Amino acid sequence: MSLILLGGCSSPLLDSPSKVRQSVVTLPPLYSLSQSEDGTSSSWSALFWLVGRDVESERENTRVLPFFWHANDPPYRSATLVFPFYYGETTASYQSRFYSLLYGYKESETWRNDYFALPFFHHRRSKVNDDRSITVFPYIEWARTGAQQSFGLSLLGLATAITVQWGLPAEGETVGALGRESSRKMEVGNVLGLVSAFGYNDVGDTRDIRLMSVFSSETLSVFRSWRGRGDNPFVREWAFPLYMNIQDEGGGWSYVGPLWGEISDRDEGWETDWWLAGLLARTRAPEGDTWRVFGLPVSSP
Repeated sequence: MSLILLGGCSSPLLDSPSKVRQSVVTLPPLYSLSQSEDGTSSSWSALFWLVGRDVESERENTRVLPFFWHANDPPYRSATLVFPFYYGETTASYQSRFYSLLYGYKESETWRNDYFALPFFHHRRSKVNDDRSITVFPYIEWARTGAQQSFGLSLLGLATAITVQWGLPAEGETVGALGRESSRKMEVGNVLGLVSAFGYNDVGDTRDIRLMSVFSSETLSVFRSWRGRGDNPFVREWAFPLYMNIQDEGGGWSYVGPLWGEISDRDEGWETDWWLAGLLARTRAPEGDTWRVFGLPVSSP
C-alpha cells in the first residue's frame, strides 16, 4: 500500500508524456490541472494527488487511493486494483486476476497458476503437456515434469522432513536385467542444507544409502554404502572412522578399526588378511599361504 501511495504522490504518472503540458489550474494540494495545447495530453489531481487522472493518447492512469487504481499503457501492460476486493493485470505474455485473497490465477499461452486462500494453496499446470505442481504453504510440495515426480514435506524449504523423487532419468548405464530404467531418490531430515539425517539414491545400476551427511554432500557422510549391481559390482562403503570397504572387479581393501583388515588383487590372485593393526598377517596366493608377524615372514610355501 505504501508503494501505491508513493506512486499517487508523484506527477506526472505517465512515463514521460510526449507532449508539453501547460498548467491551467494550480491550487495544490486541493486541485491542479495541466494539459497540452491540443488537449490530448492532460493530468489533473486533487487531495495531495490521491485522486486524479493522467492521460495521453491510449495511455491512462486513474486513481482514487487507496481504494482504486487503474493503469493502461498499451501494448505492454494494463492493471486495475479495487482494494481489497480485486486486482487484474494484463501484459503481452500473461494475464492475472485476483479476487480478494480467496482466489486468483495467473495465465499465459503455455501455463496457468491458480491460487486459493492466498498464499496457502497453489496449483500450477502446463497447457502443452501433463506437467503440474501443487503447493500447500508452507509444508507440502508435489510436482510432475514429464516422467519425473517429486513430493516433499518441509517448512518453507528451511527444514525438510522428507523429499522423494522418482521417475528420474537414469545416470550412466542402466542394467536391463534389473528393470531399472529410471532413478529414485529420497532424503529425510535436512536442516538448512547443512545436515541430512538419511539419504537414498537408486540411480541406474547403483544404490546409495547414507546417514548423517554434512552440507548435503554424499561424500561427507558418517555412514555411506554405495554399491553397483548387475554387471557393475563395485562397493564403496564406510562407517567413519571404524569401517571401510572399497572393492571392484580387480580387488580392493577393507578394514574394521585396528582389529582386522583385508587387501586383495584378483588379477594377481592373492589376498592378505591382517589382525591387530598388522601385527599378524596372512597372504593367500596360488602357490600357498604366507604368515607374517610384525611384517616378518614366519611361514611360507
